[in-house]
Amino acid sequence: MQLRKKLKNSLVYLILVSFTTVASAQHVTKVDQGDRSPYAGWCLTDAAMAKIIADKEMEDQRCNLEIETYRGKMQAKYDLDIGNLNLRIRSIQSEYDKIIIIKNEEISALENAALKRPNNYWYFFLSSGIVVGVLSTVGIVYLVK
Repeated sequence: MQLRKKLKNSLVYLILVSFTTVASAQHVTKVDQGDRSPYAGWCLTDAAMAKIIADKEMEDQRCNLEIETYRGKMQAKYDLDIGNLNLRIRSIQSEYDKIIIIKNEEISALENAALKRPNNYWYFFLSSGIVVGVLSTVGIVYLVK
């Protein structure tokens, strides 16, 4: 929307400059009502009209060039942003993969350490069960008597 407004303003300025340039070159004459024309207005020579048309066409080309330049800049900016985001994703993924590898190595090390010391404590559990059983029996007998 702003681009169209700028283009309209620049076109108006271009036409005004064209008229002032044409007027200073004496290619434009004023015709008042009552002269040979039935209305008040400006008569232009072929050269002056050709200059206005050429300026309008040049403004279209200038506008298209400006749009393409702006589009190229925006495309480069967005390509850079997308590249930076893809790089960030790859970096985070690599960091995540390294953390997973370290975690798996730590789990393996702990499993190996646990397997090196077997849980062969059956005699401890048997003796503690016998002691608890005897003490419970003695306690119950003592309470009942």
